Amino acid sequence: MRRLFNKIFKEETKLLAPSLPSNLSYSDFNFMTKRGFLGKKLSQYLGLHKEEADSLFYLSFSKRSFTNPEKEKRNELILYLSERMLKWSEQKLDVPYQIKRLDVRPDIQNAMLKAYDIYKNDLFSIPHLAEKQRLTGSFNDEKWEVYRDVIFAATQEKFLLITKEEVNKHKEGIVLCEGTIKERSDIPICRNLAKERLEAEGFSHSTIMSWLLVLSEAITNTIKHAEEGKMTIIKDEKNHEIRFIIEDKGPGFDLKDLPKKTLLAGYSTKKSLGQGFTLMMKMAKRVLLFTSSKGSIIILLFDIRKEHKDKLNNG
Repeated sequence: MRRLFNKIFKEETKLLAPSLPSNLSYSDFNFMTKRGFLGKKLSQYLGLHKEEADSLFYLSFSKRSFTNPEKEKRNELILYLSERMLKWSEQKLDVPYQIKRLDVRPDIQNAMLKAYDIYKNDLFSIPHLAEKQRLTGSFNDEKWEVYRDVIFAATQEKFLLITKEEVNKHKEGIVLCEGTIKERSDIPICRNLAKERLEAEGFSHSTIMSWLLVLSEAITNTIKHAEEGKMTIIKDEKNHEIRFIIEDKGPGFDLKDLPKKTLLAGYSTKKSLGQGFTLMMKMAKRVLLFTSSKGSIIILLFDIRKEHKDKLNNG
C-alpha cells in the first residue's frame, strides 16, 4: 500500500488549482466559495462554455477581492459582479434594486437577477426572516386564496392559481410528447417536437402556429427564471383539451408581482422577456399556474372543440 501511495504522489506533480492567498480565515473561504459558485452560475446563464465556468469557480480562490477588475478580463468582471451581489446582501441592501441600477448589458443584468431569484435562500437569506416566513404560513395561505380569486375575476376567468394537488388531474390524458428545457437552443427543439406531434393529430397549420407561439413564450420564461424545466403536451379527449405543461425548477413567482404580470401587457421584472402571461391568456382557453419556492408549473389549456368548429366553418 505504501509503495502504491508513493508511486501516485511521485507521478502527480501538476497543480490542479490556483495558489491561495496567505492567512485565509474560514469566513474568507466561505465567501470565496459563494462568490465562485455565483460566478459559475452567471457564466452558465450567459451561455459561456462549461470549461470556462468551471475555471471561473477556481479563479475565485486566487484573490480576496475583485474590486478593480480589468475590463478586458471577462472572468474577473463576472467575479466582481458576483462579489457585489454578496456584499449588497451583507449590507442588507435590496439586491434586485441594486442590480437594476447597474450600467451593464441586459443579458448580464438578467443573469444576475435570475441567480438571485434562484439562490436567494441559499446565498442571500437572513435566518430570522426565514423563520418568520415559516411561522406565517397560515397567513400566506389566506393571502394566496385572495390573490387567486381576485386575479381569476380580473382576467375574466382566464388565469387561475392552482394547488399542487390540482396539477395532477390536469396531467391525465394521452402524452403526445415531452422535452427537456435547459438552454436557449432547446426552444426550437421543443417547438419542432410539438409541431410534429400536433401535425400528426391533424390540427390546422394556423392553429398549430398560434399554439407554438404561446409555447415559445412559456419555454422562454423557464430559461429566464429557472435552472431547468420540462415540456409535456397532453391530449385529453374526455375534456376536449390539448394541454401544454411547462414545469421548472426555479424560485417560483412572487404573489405580489402576479397582478402586474397578468394584467399589464409586457410587464416583467427582467428586461426583454416578451409579452408573458398576457399573450398566453390571449391565445389559450385558460392559463393555470402552480408556484412555490421549489419551482412552478404553467398549464396552458386549448379547446379542441373550437378547432373542430373552425374546420367545419371553413369547409
